[in-house]
Amino acid sequence: MSDEGFDIGRKIISRATNKQAKPKNKLWVLVWQLIKDPNDFSNVDWARETRASKQLFTQYPNIKFWSQLNLGFYLNSLNFFNGTDGVKHLRQAITEFERASKLKFTEVREEEFDESRKFDKKINKESKPLNYKDLFKNG
Repeated sequence: MSDEGFDIGRKIISRATNKQAKPKNKLWVLVWQLIKDPNDFSNVDWARETRASKQLFTQYPNIKFWSQLNLGFYLNSLNFFNGTDGVKHLRQAITEFERASKLKFTEVREEEFDESRKFDKKINKESKPLNYKDLFKNG
């Protein structure tokens, strides 16, 4: 799996390859998915963010969750999740993800029509059409 990398849910071009970013391990998924511009990181920044992503994976180890997570904004650091606002956003996102993953969609059945219960009504087509006078007279 390391040859093809992990998928992320956002379009970001890696400066090293000039292609869509493909993280090489699960810890890098968080960095590429949530950080504003990981291309600007130095080696020290990558080490810090990898440590933070390792802590986040121990809290919730579902790679599908992290690869689709969209907070509505990008982070400068994954250490955002150590604060009260970050914990609140993370709990809310996990709850929504788990609720959505529990939904089971079933295939829609085509409604069957019973020909024997068909309603046949004979309509007299030979009667003359109503005019306004007859309409108001008969109600």
